[in-house]
Amino acid sequence: MDVRKVALPAGFAPYSSWNSSLSEFDGASTCSMTCENGAIIALEVHSYHRHVKVVDQVRLGVIGLERFCHAWTSTPTARLAVAHGDTLFIYDDKFERRSELQLPFFAKHVAFHGATLVASTSNGAYVYHVCPTTVKCILKHQLYSDVPVGLAAFSRCGAWCGIAAIDGRFGLWNVRTAMQLEFSTTLPSARPTSIAFSGDKYAVVACKDAHVAVFQRDNASSCTWSQLSAFSLKPESVASSAAYMSSTLVAAWKSVPVFFSVVHSSTHMDIIDASTGRRVHHMTFPSHVHLMGLVAVDDNAMLMQDMQGTIFSVTWSFAKAMAGCTRFGSFQDDVAVYDGAFGTLYLERQALRRTPRNGQPSDVLPLPFVPPHGIDPSNREEPNPSSTTSLSVHWMRQDYVVVVYGHAVYRYARNEWAVAVVPTGVHRVASSTGDVDGPLVLVVLGQNDLMVLDVDTLATTSVHAVPPQVSALPAFLAPSMTMHVERHASTALVRLVDNDVEFWRYPVTC
Repeated sequence: MDVRKVALPAGFAPYSSWNSSLSEFDGASTCSMTCENGAIIALEVHSYHRHVKVVDQVRLGVIGLERFCHAWTSTPTARLAVAHGDTLFIYDDKFERRSELQLPFFAKHVAFHGATLVASTSNGAYVYHVCPTTVKCILKHQLYSDVPVGLAAFSRCGAWCGIAAIDGRFGLWNVRTAMQLEFSTTLPSARPTSIAFSGDKYAVVACKDAHVAVFQRDNASSCTWSQLSAFSLKPESVASSAAYMSSTLVAAWKSVPVFFSVVHSSTHMDIIDASTGRRVHHMTFPSHVHLMGLVAVDDNAMLMQDMQGTIFSVTWSFAKAMAGCTRFGSFQDDVAVYDGAFGTLYLERQALRRTPRNGQPSDVLPLPFVPPHGIDPSNREEPNPSSTTSLSVHWMRQDYVVVVYGHAVYRYARNEWAVAVVPTGVHRVASSTGDVDGPLVLVVLGQNDLMVLDVDTLATTSVHAVPPQVSALPAFLAPSMTMHVERHASTALVRLVDNDVEFWRYPVTC
């Protein structure tokens, strides 16, 4: 983790609220901030140096005892919704006011996506349709009537809206079916302060006392949600005064949406795997820092803000490595790249999801490299002989997963990855079948050599030359050519087959 501190110009202290002072803005490296002087400022983050620059602002006047909050939407046109006192204003991306509406109650929080806007008030959540042409707000629904509602959030796709009441009630609504309630529960902790959707599969809710609950959608086409996990992140050492001043905020990493950050207990930040509830990173800031803002600004960075207005830029090396694969919009999540005796492995852009056949729960293995730029999910069994960005996946024992990517072999075992480079190059790769009681081996076929790797140590056990008359055959270079390895005690038989016709076999010692 890399943390950098950025001081904003004087006069930009954040507006104090249990919700985040920072809001995602239209664009990969921009966000906006509510200030205690009644201004909203747009911030641009330099993706390399992590410099933060104020690029625009709008001033609405001092708040006093009233409420002040804002939210952006970027589809189909960038709009800014600002609740200032008892008035809701709609601005365009140039901070030009387009419309305004008198609210029945002060809005504690606003959420905005497409043409749907949710204003959370002390008397329920008011759902408005914002007309794309006239920019007028039309009331469509009132949810949680007569109940103070703390906040709402939309999934990135806009299909789902999560709304949390201050008494702990939480619901997930289907926006595309006229706000139909699909799931509801009551959290064991009151005053929810933050909601984030981790991809389109997980919804995460955080409460002021650092209680976090994760909810999961059954599959990509399902409308059924269920609670996956719940836990408290509050450290025992946190003083009561610090706990009172703090809030708990969540945000998903854009390039690795299965992971989300939680800012809690004034000075703490954790990164959580949504699929397992496991904490994968923890950071503690100095005791004088009281964090009150959190937002994801690009593929591998988040901004946090303390009570004095100082901005902390946090980058995660793993998220940075995975950011490359988000460029491929045609790539599908949940692609099965291996299906065998132990279970199924799914490629989820940034990780492998391992689903055992023995009834054990699935887990996620973060990939230690940038996935292939041009992987074709329909042709994933063997590496492309003309490509160095091919992918081949093998589940060889209950705790052994091997991934061949380009000219490197990655082996996952005992909760960690190890890597070895194949100097002869990779033309085809196959794992041993048959007798699996002995050492596991991986056979890598290069253009001129056959290499045998011990999977446990990733050491090369033997190298064998491929006869020139074999490597010159059209079948050797054919995309349909496959390699099979049959294990027999201390030896293995390597067979090259094209269109069900074997054209070469060779025994190797294991």
